Amino acid sequence: MNWVISMSKLHIGTWGKSLVESLLKQGISPIKIVGNTGINLRKLDGDNPRIAFDQLAELFERAAEITDNDLIGFQHGQNREVQRSGLISFVSSSSPSVRTLLITLARYQRITGDAIEITTDQLDSDGIIEWYFAVPSGVKRRQYLEFSGTGIIDDLRRLTDRRLTPEKIEFKHHRDSNNKPLEAFFGCRVEYGSDQNRIIFRQSDLDLPLRSADNHLHKMLKKYSEEAVSETTKNKMSMTQEVEQKISLQPGKTQEKVAKELGVSTRTLARRLKAEKTTYFKVVEAYREAMAKSMLSDTETQITEIAFVLGYADTSTFSSAFKRWSGKSPSEYRT
Repeated sequence: MNWVISMSKLHIGTWGKSLVESLLKQGISPIKIVGNTGINLRKLDGDNPRIAFDQLAELFERAAEITDNDLIGFQHGQNREVQRSGLISFVSSSSPSVRTLLITLARYQRITGDAIEITTDQLDSDGIIEWYFAVPSGVKRRQYLEFSGTGIIDDLRRLTDRRLTPEKIEFKHHRDSNNKPLEAFFGCRVEYGSDQNRIIFRQSDLDLPLRSADNHLHKMLKKYSEEAVSETTKNKMSMTQEVEQKISLQPGKTQEKVAKELGVSTRTLARRLKAEKTTYFKVVEAYREAMAKSMLSDTETQITEIAFVLGYADTSTFSSAFKRWSGKSPSEYRT
């Protein structure tokens, strides 16, 4: 079995570029924008800027700090030039309805990068879309979260010529002040500290037609989008690999802890592993089995130490598990 190494989550830098342009227009120098973050603004140059997602999120947090404006993500999400995001904006806006736009957006979001995932499995039944960031929980993303949630609603309002109002918005982060501008914009209850980032739509709104709908163009762009998705996922880690990466550092981690480190809910982690035809238990067991056999075959490490390294409470529990895998005890296997 091949164990994966850490990979930075790259993301399209379009919105980082537009944010920097806005800050420069306010007279803020590039040096002040960067500060001590280490962000290279030159990565945002050109027509197809790409940047590590943790740096993109940090850029939004930095912008809030230097402007003393904790609504900057929310404000930047309004009236954004959505066409700047390229293919995904055109294939989404050519959709026939709000429902198909959201499904299309979820399907092709990975074209923009591998850090954000949108799920629509509850859309038809409950009008719910959820989105999360597959990055460590320590990456601050409050401003970018509010930017993305605001951007979705603002885009839908312009594409439908309606003041589309969700039933409820939920964010994972906390906000202790300046809540009223967001509630006024969304026109509904906004909850913070939720288990997931979530927008709940009215079913009647999901069937609203888009003024930019074009079935012929939509079908053609979907073809190009499928090709782009195929290309961008060739080297992308699967969720199984990402879990393997996390447990390789500490095999005894719980599913809840790994989900938190990946920036997803436990339910989402389980669902994505199920889609890859496995479970958290199976991934952990496969890792432990491979590592145990390797260590027993190639090292002089004591069995008690192997049990400890693999996260077992004692040698007896490890021995029972190993016998289940191989039909032999660890000492018999080593012999």
